[in-house]
Amino acid sequence: MLLAINVTTGGSVAITFEQFFRAIVEQESGGNYKAVGPRTSYGRAYGKYQVLESNIPGWTKAYYGRSLTTQQFLNNPEAQDAVARGKLKSYWNKYGARGAAAAWYGGPGSANLHMSTRAQQGGPSIKAYVDNVMKNALKYPAGGGTSKGSTSGGSAPEARVLARDELAEQYGFIEALFDSNPELKKLFNKAVKGQWTASKFQAELRDTKWWKTHSKNERDYLMDRYGDPATAKQNLNQAFIQVRQLAGQLGLVETPALLKKMNTWAYNVVAKGWNDSQLRYEIGKFVTFKGDKWQGQAGEVQEALHSYAYNMGVTMSGGWYADNTRAVIRGVATQQDMEDVIRRQAKATYGQWSKQIDAGQTVADIAAPYLQSMSQILELPAGSVNLFSGTIKKALQYKDPQTGANSVKPLWQFENELRADPRWKKTKNAQDSLMQVAHQVLADFGFKY
Repeated sequence: MLLAINVTTGGSVAITFEQFFRAIVEQESGGNYKAVGPRTSYGRAYGKYQVLESNIPGWTKAYYGRSLTTQQFLNNPEAQDAVARGKLKSYWNKYGARGAAAAWYGGPGSANLHMSTRAQQGGPSIKAYVDNVMKNALKYPAGGGTSKGSTSGGSAPEARVLARDELAEQYGFIEALFDSNPELKKLFNKAVKGQWTASKFQAELRDTKWWKTHSKNERDYLMDRYGDPATAKQNLNQAFIQVRQLAGQLGLVETPALLKKMNTWAYNVVAKGWNDSQLRYEIGKFVTFKGDKWQGQAGEVQEALHSYAYNMGVTMSGGWYADNTRAVIRGVATQQDMEDVIRRQAKATYGQWSKQIDAGQTVADIAAPYLQSMSQILELPAGSVNLFSGTIKKALQYKDPQTGANSVKPLWQFENELRADPRWKKTKNAQDSLMQVAHQVLADFGFKY
């Protein structure tokens, strides 16, 4: 069937579907079944006809007889030809030549927008795309044979030297990305000069240091960075906000140097796919503790460990608290792990109380009767008597004088010893007690008072 169309130069020219079909091939990949398009918000396009990955399962089932994955489609020229011919023919019959080209470029909803000059994501306007297809279609014979002047006798279009940007897209990359790295630029220039196939270029690329040191996720991000810089910058800014918020939650104190590190961490989020666990592991290394100024989750963990150690009568170093708090917020240990360390230290210090400690009691719970008696007998403020008092520690670490084994000091014995403490003589309790003794002596001698 012939269709009359108006190309950009004006006039009415008839083209066949075969001319149109071959012009689409030239426009999309130049005939490369292995072509992979750049990443866009719609996904990537694959193969000779640049079919979007989201369309591959449904279109292969409809036009090839079975649903294929993206990789299966890329490796199957027969399936690519069947899908493109079937879908383009349906567009051709429904929308005509220009409408079919517009639908192939932007989806069926673009069929009536073939005169739109609005720029499209990562490519020309719909009108520019359609005009180019229509112009190229005229180069091919109406019956689908070779171009005018060709002597090859084949059905493929004459080979042409592809420009740098076209070749880069055929390889599935952006020209600007190649130019950003000396190693890639050198390889790409060699490929342009030799007009390498995509498979040859990919084989050489995989042997580069750049490929071996950049994950797939990072390579995809760099494609976005050079192919769609506005979107890449927006994603990086969002990642930076995410990193900064998490750093604040963990208790990181911001400094100019750490703000620079946040930029690196944000890059790792968008380019290397770092998740919150990986961020915590890295950010936690830089959380510091100065004096008693603790903040965020690190401050909460630090406070909890200090409080638990105090109630267990254990003293840990400042370095121990800092290192192990960082371990907790980095996710390499839990607060329970650190409390277990403190508990073991308490059991080593107060061996006779191990069973009670294992049962869940703190040393402060165990020492409560001794603390109360000492406060009352020596008339000391309750807050001034604690587990770190030499008198209390001695009572808790009591050994049987006969056997030398760990034992529990009787409370009455502890209280008697307190009354032998020089501090007791200065208490009102002591003065009242001495007065009572003196009165009793006088009474025994028959004195009245």
